[in-house]
Amino acid sequence: MTIEPDSPQETTLLLTAQEAADYLRIPLGSLYVRISKKQLPCTRLGRLLRFKKSELDRVMALKATSVIAQEDTLAGKAS
Repeated sequence: MTIEPDSPQETTLLLTAQEAADYLRIPLGSLYVRISKKQLPCTRLGRLLRFKKSELDRVMALKATSVIAQEDTLAGKAS
């Protein structure tokens, strides 16, 4: 079974901590640091952490937007 991009299943796809770290291309330890700083949303199922892929995408899009805005601001000051 393949999951089509934009299918309802993809938006509710839950990832383990290792899968989320792999998806974000960061070390597992960095993932836990970001969780403790409340920079990444997660769901607890008892002791287990699960991550919605759609939420990780949303956080990364917001982060990219803020970085671009910051670069634009810095470029404006340098001119």
